[in-house]
Amino acid sequence: MASKYILPCFRLKTGNRVKKEKDNECLSYRNELVEALDRAKGKLEATWKALDPIVSKPEYQNYGEQLFDVLYTGGLLAADGKLSTRGDLKLRTSYCVFKTHDELNALRIYEQLVMRLRRRHKHLDAVFEEHAQRYIRQLAKFDMGARRRLALLMALYLIDGQLNPRSLLELGTDQANIDDGLAMEFMLLICGALKSERGSSFMLQVLKKSGLEHKIISFMPPMLRSDLYFRQVYQESDLNEVIELHEERAGLALRQQLKQRLLDDFREKLPQLEIVMNVRQFQRERHMSDSEIIGIVWQTINETNANMKTHSSASPEQALRKLQIYAPLLNALCSTDSAQIALLMRLQEWCYEHHSLFKSFERLAVHLYRAGVLNEDAIVRWYEVDHIDKGKVAFLKQMHRFVRWLHSDTDANARVDYNSFMIHRQPVEPIYSDAVSTKLKFAKYA
Repeated sequence: MASKYILPCFRLKTGNRVKKEKDNECLSYRNELVEALDRAKGKLEATWKALDPIVSKPEYQNYGEQLFDVLYTGGLLAADGKLSTRGDLKLRTSYCVFKTHDELNALRIYEQLVMRLRRRHKHLDAVFEEHAQRYIRQLAKFDMGARRRLALLMALYLIDGQLNPRSLLELGTDQANIDDGLAMEFMLLICGALKSERGSSFMLQVLKKSGLEHKIISFMPPMLRSDLYFRQVYQESDLNEVIELHEERAGLALRQQLKQRLLDDFREKLPQLEIVMNVRQFQRERHMSDSEIIGIVWQTINETNANMKTHSSASPEQALRKLQIYAPLLNALCSTDSAQIALLMRLQEWCYEHHSLFKSFERLAVHLYRAGVLNEDAIVRWYEVDHIDKGKVAFLKQMHRFVRWLHSDTDANARVDYNSFMIHRQPVEPIYSDAVSTKLKFAKYA
């Protein structure tokens, strides 16, 4: 059988030959970059002028990641995180991010250099963010000094808008970074740099854009992960704003959990005694205060009836029926003055937001007093000190006669005058939680 004829001037390229040519091209690119960086000696303008013509060469258009490798580490980074030792020429330059001074001003040279290169050579944009995320995932492969410089460089990228804040989520993709405390260390450095350069407001804005405000504590080692240790670590780094953000988000999550549990209990029509026991158990486990609990319970009660959410349909009669239904539950949970004052503030806000209830604040407050939910001290304290601004003038005016009657404890005539327009109190049956016994609060008048 005759063999196929191949033109003598034509040479077929095998896969191995193509790979070898690419490797040689990549090494050539690296060597040119290293020589250019050595000539520029870390000066911004000189480095820019030296690198620009090299990056512009058409044969190097597909080696954006290799350019960032050289700028960060001084050479090509292998898959294991170590510098590649391939090639015969000089393998590494000391004029790179990982070898520069450990301060923002020194790293700003490389941040500005990357910005100029990206603006001039658009093919670098396609690999910049992916390359940055790869380095964030590979923290364990770098030494402490390199990790610190990388964190400060990423902070500069975030400040100038070069890096999407959501790239920081890559810290949580490698469990080894979390277990060894590297992710926590990285976040502390970034937050500290953002705060020192642009202020706490900008730092918090970046955290919210990144989606880290809900999970920043998850970057701590599992064995040390607690609110107490989180507070200690971030206080030592002068990052109290991050602590407040975490506590705020954690509080929102807790409130949502309790609200959902209450809605489920209401939907199942559990006895109010059982609901109180569930709430107290939740309160003990999460270390929540009585005033926090009563605020969530009040909000959930109002959400059980969709009609009460609208300003037009909420009527005093509906509000009174709702309070009558849930008075035993509120009575059991309002075992402290702080909880009762918190309830009054919620009631004030509710009547302010529902125009049809604006003139019924006194009527509803007195109903809660007669039901044993509120006592005299809490009402007087709210009236004199702890009221909120919403509807303040109108509501204090409404309550003036009732509070004056409370003060006239020894004046029998005053009690008779007030009883002329107020129905005698009907005591409610007490409910006891598993934590605090609720005592009946009897009226001062019979």
